[in-house]
Amino acid sequence: MSGQRNEKRVLVVTGGSILRSVPVLDSFDMVIAADSGVDSAFALGLTPNVVIGDLDSVSDAGLARVRASGITVLSSPTDKDFTDTELALSHLLDADATHATLLSPGGGRLDHAHGVLCALANPLLASVSIEAVIDTAHVTILHGRTSRRLPRRSPITSLHAMNGVARGITTTGFRWNLSGEDLAPWAGRGVSNEMIAVEADIVVDGGTLVVIQPFSHSALIGAAP
Repeated sequence: MSGQRNEKRVLVVTGGSILRSVPVLDSFDMVIAADSGVDSAFALGLTPNVVIGDLDSVSDAGLARVRASGITVLSSPTDKDFTDTELALSHLLDADATHATLLSPGGGRLDHAHGVLCALANPLLASVSIEAVIDTAHVTILHGRTSRRLPRRSPITSLHAMNGVARGITTTGFRWNLSGEDLAPWAGRGVSNEMIAVEADIVVDGGTLVVIQPFSHSALIGAAP
């Protein structure tokens, strides 16, 4: 079909404590490391295609390996208006990604966790199908109009509106389903729903919806080096 994009899957590894185990993932056409995410990538046996950020928290060994390997480095100043994660995610558009998975250890800081969620929900990334593993949670981003079928990774599933009201949400496979309803970012109605089917379907007509399945990856813990 004319104008159809070829699939391109990209893995983004963020900084924080070193990731040493991850869930089983699909294969990827490109690996992007955000700053010290390069150390996690190496620890996982991955060689990044691109390293992005100010490189202020990359280990000396990791930085030396990057330089010796000839990996592309897109460096930024330390004083900047964007986080390294935002810069890495924005590169998805330059890379013509169709699907992206972000790996993040979480790190335990609320401001960092919220910043990652906000970056994932950036409407400029609506053309990319995005999911993330943050600490032990699996996160799926839906920009309307769109739909997604999710496996039962965790019995608990929470729906959070981002960037304003998420409209026309219809779900099946949950204990409490929605039928063409709206969720506001300041209301907790979508929190702690229960997936009762093997798979659940979510349809969004407009806005941005963040779907969080906590405790989906119990083995994924960021261990200190």
